[in-house]
Amino acid sequence: MSVFVSQFLSEQRKKYSNSNVIMQETSQYHVQHLSTFIMDKSESIATVEDAIKKLKLLDSKDKIWTQEMLLQVTDKSIKLLDSETKEELENFPLATVHHCQTLLNQTRYPSILLLVCQDNEQHKPDIHFFYCDEVEAEMVHADIDSALGDNARGKKMRPQTLKMNQEKMKHHRESIIPASEPRSPGPGVKGRVATRRNAVTQAVCFHSVFVIQQILNCALDDIEIFVARLHKVAEAFAQLSQRNRSKKNKKRGPAEGMLTLRAKPPLEGEFIDCLQKLKLSFNLLAKLKKHIQNPSAAELVHFLFGPLELILQSCGSPELPRVVISPHLSRDTVDFLKGHLTPKEMTIFELLGDGWTRPRADWPKDQCAPLYVPKFRNGWEPPVELFRSSPWETESAGAPVQTEYRPKEVREMSLDLLSFSTTPASRKYAKIRYHFVARNANELSVLQDEVLEVLEDDKQWWKLRNRSGQAGYVPYNILDVVKLEDPHASIDPSYSPGAPYSPMDKVNDELLMLITSNKVQQPARNFKVVRQSAVPLTFNSNPAEVTNWLNAKGFSKPTVERLGILTGSQLFSLNKENLKAVCGDEGSRVYSQITVQKAQLEKSRGDTELQEILNKQQEKIASA
Repeated sequence: MSVFVSQFLSEQRKKYSNSNVIMQETSQYHVQHLSTFIMDKSESIATVEDAIKKLKLLDSKDKIWTQEMLLQVTDKSIKLLDSETKEELENFPLATVHHCQTLLNQTRYPSILLLVCQDNEQHKPDIHFFYCDEVEAEMVHADIDSALGDNARGKKMRPQTLKMNQEKMKHHRESIIPASEPRSPGPGVKGRVATRRNAVTQAVCFHSVFVIQQILNCALDDIEIFVARLHKVAEAFAQLSQRNRSKKNKKRGPAEGMLTLRAKPPLEGEFIDCLQKLKLSFNLLAKLKKHIQNPSAAELVHFLFGPLELILQSCGSPELPRVVISPHLSRDTVDFLKGHLTPKEMTIFELLGDGWTRPRADWPKDQCAPLYVPKFRNGWEPPVELFRSSPWETESAGAPVQTEYRPKEVREMSLDLLSFSTTPASRKYAKIRYHFVARNANELSVLQDEVLEVLEDDKQWWKLRNRSGQAGYVPYNILDVVKLEDPHASIDPSYSPGAPYSPMDKVNDELLMLITSNKVQQPARNFKVVRQSAVPLTFNSNPAEVTNWLNAKGFSKPTVERLGILTGSQLFSLNKENLKAVCGDEGSRVYSQITVQKAQLEKSRGDTELQEILNKQQEKIASA
């Protein structure tokens, strides 16, 4: 047996012993919380069977996100603890536990325990589902049943049950062997990981290719786990917000401890770790492109852009991914990506900045990032020398420069766009106010202060084309129209595509216009910024006017439908968390627009009141 396997087994036994213990009248089991439903007819859950059907439906759609925790049983209650901090998340007195049941081999999770709990303050019971991943669900079920029986009838049947469970746990601890698959099957994985693990079909220098493939598998597994966590956080936060809206007091209610733990977002360092593993995966796929199939390297690249886009949306902007320089991409990797990315993927890729689009060979030596060696969740440590000698760690400025690969249609389109900065006034341009990340194939990702050509402008979503020739739709409320006034003039270089027009420049221009408006006429510019006419929204707006305002701001149809039933005053009363709970990721932008609108109303009201005071003062002076 290898040293690595021995260490692995030792760690597994140690972890099992620490998580699954029985001491006197207290037992503890490692479980994974799957989901909690409220027994509510309005949600089509009137019975335990209805809840089981819903769990199966979620499982079939890869909509279950697991959360590790410890389930502790005593002679008085069932407690749920944070598996890392041991902080108490929930405490269910035995009198509040009305039903306990097992669910075996009916979902992807073969051994499930369910509890139905309801205290005196709850109008409707909660149904909790737990995946018993280290001990059998029947063991936990027998333990809880005996505790409930002793509590109800005053008997002492549980000590015998605990003795039997202790023997089973001891036997299991001694027979632990490495699992062939991860303990917790992540959502959306299904057969994909297994397919990847059998992907090597030919290899020159088999050992090297095999090790690279294993590194790729570990990186992909960690990325999938992180993405599953993002989904879990979003779902838990929505459930928590829904419960908070229906509560009459601020006291933490049943099941909220679990939801609060599940809704805790990843730390910034965890986002960076996932982004680094995405970059590493791109490098590895470029090296393996001749050695893997079903799926191919190109197909896995497309798969990875899903998590990358989700991370961008979770961050709200590309600022965090842009600071992730390590590991660099090799020149071969950058060329490989540019040769296979779809137009939408290429736009996302370019949003990420030089740390992603610029190969290591193009970086000055003193600005290159230090050696990157990944740390994987499964504890495997690949050979450091493999990373130290890799092209993304060794390429220098002296490396031969290859001609950038560009598809024929893109090259032709680029030739058509060579006159972008010197185009006559017949064309129309738009300048972007802030970043926007496309969410589907029809939309176009754009950068703040980027200038693009307007192709269509008759709807709430305008069709724009960027300098790379990519076209797509962008919400019209995030852009300003730029018009050329002199047919023979070109766009001022300081405002050409790619050169930022800072907010301070805009403020200075507006102040200058204000100061000189009654004195000297300001020299004509080559272009002017035309603001879109705003649809009014006030505290007195009715639902129809709120709907018009939301549509005018370019919000999605679901957001308009959910918020369009409110009056102006009701909409203004919602905070950021309310809006995110109702509208998802778009909630932050709705809140931002509402805040701006409210500030404009307050300013307008203040100006009106000031004008009234000045008028009254003027009347007093005139009558004196």
